[in-house]
Amino acid sequence: MKWQIPNFNILLYTGTILVVLFIIMAISGIYLAIYYKPDFNLAFQSVNTVIMHEAPYGWMWRKIHGVGSTFFFLVLYIHLFGMIYLGFYKHTKRFFWLTGMVLYFGFMVVGFTGYVLPMGQMSYWAAQVITSLLAYIPGFGEDAMRLVRGDYALSDVTLMRFYVLHIALMPAILAAIVLFHTNFFKWYATTKLHFNRKGLHVSKQMRFSKIAEANIQIKPFFSNTLLKPLLATTLFLALFFYAVFFHDYLAFDALNFIPANPADTPAHIYPEWYFLWMLQLLKSFFIDIGPISSGYIGMASLVVVNLGLLFLPYLDKNSKRLNASQRPYFKWWFLTLVVCFLALTILGKLPGNPMVLWLGIGFSTILMGLFFILPWLSRKETDGKS
Repeated sequence: MKWQIPNFNILLYTGTILVVLFIIMAISGIYLAIYYKPDFNLAFQSVNTVIMHEAPYGWMWRKIHGVGSTFFFLVLYIHLFGMIYLGFYKHTKRFFWLTGMVLYFGFMVVGFTGYVLPMGQMSYWAAQVITSLLAYIPGFGEDAMRLVRGDYALSDVTLMRFYVLHIALMPAILAAIVLFHTNFFKWYATTKLHFNRKGLHVSKQMRFSKIAEANIQIKPFFSNTLLKPLLATTLFLALFFYAVFFHDYLAFDALNFIPANPADTPAHIYPEWYFLWMLQLLKSFFIDIGPISSGYIGMASLVVVNLGLLFLPYLDKNSKRLNASQRPYFKWWFLTLVVCFLALTILGKLPGNPMVLWLGIGFSTILMGLFFILPWLSRKETDGKS
């Protein structure tokens, strides 16, 4: 018996891996929520004493949840850049890209609120710094900051708001959007499963068309629908649980094992790694331009980059949907994009010094410029018949 999997590209199954991880995070999160106390003075103890040492297998579920968040965003970024590389944001894929970006922003909110809940030293100060950046939103920045915190500084009110967002509101909204992003409703409405002596088979049916399909091609359900995603997911889960049981330090910062102390500011404050490129964008522009404060410039740069990613299908004017390797100009654009993201992530973790600041402003400017030159670059490809 031969096992052949033609055209197996794991980039195409990163979405399936994300759905599996989402389910794992939900299950582990429910367990942790049973023992967690959203109280400023009790949160740290509930996580590091009750869950880690007293709750049955609490240490395992916390490690699964913590390592899961790290792996989730790692796969999410691979999925994001993989879809850009493959051109899966154009034409009929535009809907998936737009809903995917909404999911991306939503998971950022979930990741940020979850990072704050343990009330460790780095969690507290990272949240204090990041929420204070909301003050740079023109017009209503101060009001937005107080709305998020519920107070003038992080307190019980802030923790309760983040707790509700993290365990209830955002997961419910994101789960609903995932069903649309994966086209689940259309798949369910147009797919029919058949049982016969050879096993389970699947066929597509034109249920919303007045014209009946003459010959419905029936394909084996396991090999065509499950085998490739199952293989990709199995390979990933093997790596994931290896990290959970042997390399859990990848997900936990040493300073977060110290209780939050509002009177003791760490020498260098930074959030989780998946926010570092955003933090570096915000702090890269340290020079005021006339009456415009550097803080407002940093906030504007973050908005420009995120809007550029959201509206990427409209900025790319090349009518063909090709891999980046098949586009002479776009492949260099894509490579520069990846390098800028990696560079800003690394710089965001480093303590501020003149070299880091100047490198940051350089990579941030290049990253913003990429979205401004993309329409011209893609038109040039079209004119050159790439």
